[in-house]
Amino acid sequence: MYKFVRFIFTIYCYVFNRFRVYGRENEPKEGPVIVYCNHQSMFDVFPLNLAIKRPINFMAKASLFNVPVVNWFVKKYGAFPVDREKADLSAIKNSLKTLKSERILGIFPEGTRVKNGLTKEGKAPEIKPGFVMIAQKSKATMLPVRIYYKRLFFIFNDIRVYIGKPFLIEEEFNGPVSSEDFSKAGTILMDKIYQLGNETK
Repeated sequence: MYKFVRFIFTIYCYVFNRFRVYGRENEPKEGPVIVYCNHQSMFDVFPLNLAIKRPINFMAKASLFNVPVVNWFVKKYGAFPVDREKADLSAIKNSLKTLKSERILGIFPEGTRVKNGLTKEGKAPEIKPGFVMIAQKSKATMLPVRIYYKRLFFIFNDIRVYIGKPFLIEEEFNGPVSSEDFSKAGTILMDKIYQLGNETK
C-alpha cells in the first residue's frame, strides 16, 4: 500500500505540479529520526513522503481513525492516532516504539493546518510541545522540513519541500530541555522551519 500510494502521488506531484525538493542530502540514511514539519494542507504527508526516501510513520489526529475507509487507509500507510486535546500516553508510547525500531517518525507540531501564520479560525497556532519531549527521551535525530505551496492554475501548484540540517535536541539547546521549557523550545524549533527556503523565493 505504501509503495502504491507513493507511486500515485509521484505521478500527481511531478506531472500535474511543479515539484521540487531542496536539501535531500540532509536526510540521515539510518537511525531513529523525527521529521517535523509545518502543516498547510491535509495532503502534506504525500509531498513529504516523496521528499524523504525512507518510509515515515506519521502521528495523525485521532478523528481520522473514526472514519471506516480512512481508518483502513491511514493504518496501511503506517500512521497511528493522537488525541491533540490532551497528553496522549498511547501516542507517546507508539512514537517511542517507532524510534526505538530506528524508523522515521513524522510529526506536525502545529496540530492543525496553518496558512500565512494563522489557523483556519484566524488564530496563531498553538505549538504542541510533545515532540520536544519525545525527541529528548528517544535521543532521535531531528530533521526540520518545510513545505511551501503556491497555486499556479486550477489544480496546478508550485510545491517545494525544504529539508534542513539534522540535529540533536541537547546539542541545539546546549543541554537537556526542562519540562517547563518544552513549549518555548517547540516554538524555537518551529521558527527554524520557517527560515528554510526563504533565500529561494
